[in-house]
Amino acid sequence: MRERLLFIARYYAVITALSVLYKILFIAVGSGNESLSLAECIAVIYNGLAHDFAVAGYFTTIPLLLTMATIFADFNLRGFLKWYNLLIAAATTLAFTADATLYPYWEFKLDATVLLYIDSPANAVASIALWHLILLFLLFSSATFGLYKLLNAITASHFSPIGHNGNRRIARQLLSLSASLLAGGVMFIGIRGGISESTNNIGTVYFSDKAILNHAAVNPIFSFIYSSMKVENFSKEYRFLDENECNEIFANLYPVDNEITDTLFNNRHPNIITIIFEGLSAELVEELGGQSGVTPNFSRLSKEGILFANVYANSYRTDRGLICSLSGYPSFPKTSVMKSTVKSQKLPSLASSLATAGYRNTFFYGGDINFTNMRGYLYSTGYERAFADSDFTVAERTTHQWGANDDITFNRLYDLVMEQGIGPWHITFLTLSSHEPWTVPYDRIKNDKIANAFAFTDEHLGKFVDKLKESELWENTLVICISDHSVVGYPKGITQTDINRNHIPLLMLGGVIKEPRRIETLCNQTDLVATLLPQLGIATDEFTFSRNVLGPRYSSPFAFHCFNNGFSIIDSTGFTVYDLDSRNVIHDTDSASREERLRKGQAILQTAYLDFQNR
Repeated sequence: MRERLLFIARYYAVITALSVLYKILFIAVGSGNESLSLAECIAVIYNGLAHDFAVAGYFTTIPLLLTMATIFADFNLRGFLKWYNLLIAAATTLAFTADATLYPYWEFKLDATVLLYIDSPANAVASIALWHLILLFLLFSSATFGLYKLLNAITASHFSPIGHNGNRRIARQLLSLSASLLAGGVMFIGIRGGISESTNNIGTVYFSDKAILNHAAVNPIFSFIYSSMKVENFSKEYRFLDENECNEIFANLYPVDNEITDTLFNNRHPNIITIIFEGLSAELVEELGGQSGVTPNFSRLSKEGILFANVYANSYRTDRGLICSLSGYPSFPKTSVMKSTVKSQKLPSLASSLATAGYRNTFFYGGDINFTNMRGYLYSTGYERAFADSDFTVAERTTHQWGANDDITFNRLYDLVMEQGIGPWHITFLTLSSHEPWTVPYDRIKNDKIANAFAFTDEHLGKFVDKLKESELWENTLVICISDHSVVGYPKGITQTDINRNHIPLLMLGGVIKEPRRIETLCNQTDLVATLLPQLGIATDEFTFSRNVLGPRYSSPFAFHCFNNGFSIIDSTGFTVYDLDSRNVIHDTDSASREERLRKGQAILQTAYLDFQNR
């Protein structure tokens, strides 16, 4: 009995120790510029044990059951567990490696979100440099082998069945079985997270107002298992408020308003080019308070057009940001609307509304539009044509890990515009060079490859617009520049608790602009559609989550943002960030008005989930 219990204890302890060791490594390499004290690091390890014990319990269950079987039968335990040990070694190493690699890009721990990209693995790792991938493979292989050998070494090859005859044998078997069941009960308590009513969840290990500390405490294996098992029921998810109260709050937040009190354009049927910039943050635009000299062309053009200076992204990924910008539809903390083929095709969109007014719609991108069901969304929401990486030569579409670089695509965009003929027409163009791994044929900004990548895209934006100005199409063309989301982790140290984290540019320019101006109204990227269409004489009644920020009913400006299982909201009273795992406010600039802001955010998320369920 003693030997069996010691084996289970060793197996459980090794898995727990590996999880603790990973936390130390994660803190060492993942904390960025954050200066963490020894006490904070110890707190990470201590609070994270709840997850570590759960993972150890999951992984030790099979060895426990087989060990219990040896009480009654004689077999080679190590032989039975050899392949299981290999599976555990590979799964553990893969989870830790993936988490450490993806966290700097995603700013959240490994969870079931990664499954959304499993059908396009090449795109999922396109942000990672080749040398990094090779290094990760070597690290994964060696760590898996080492862990496999360790687990095999602590796995006993043989336990003799309980001996002796008659009643004494049965008594010893029952005693050994009882001890094993007791060990299983202790493991179950660890998996459950205690004996209280609440059970282990992601927020269990949260303990600090520093996001990096909470994230370091989360075990990525537990996070993946927990989120994979937690199937979202949109009709019940995030039910914060009574239905009547929720409806009352929401009705005042998103009024339908097709009136215009101010005319932006000198023509109600211009040709339209919508340029969606990959990751362009206000932190990189001098006119919006960002760095000087990174995007000089955008700053120059801002003085020639209509600059919306107080726009915030609704989301944090391209597939989500496209839905926000083109369908005026909000993002969700964990669900990709675009990936839901059935529901995303039922969304309203800028393209479909323009089509009803006689516009021809084209989408243009230098990368793979099959990624995250992008092609399906585009063709089901009003786009007649879609050009992507397959429309470029092999040499062109391999100039960047995501596809054709922006110098190539901006030149091709100009050619496409020149081919359009009689309008009205609309082209949506998505850039890609300003994306990890930031490899561009450009070196104007030294020692900052991220800023240099954005400067590269800005360089070719300027050349494109300047060339378009010389054409006869310019006088009847509207160019809209907006970002899909804000670049992750730039400048270093910026997190979701920083009010500038999701600040993005929105600029309208072209020969159709009546006069240059700067609009300071606080709004979201989802508001682009309902603000633009009334200027073109097109109704916006179907855009439930988009607002006409220049209309007479826009009386309560705010900006709402979803990140991985959390949301933030900004209004005239302050800025609040709410974590949905711990169900706590993790940042707030004005506690006196916190409750009102929080209820706004909860009403938006609750209403959006119910709306998505019903589509």
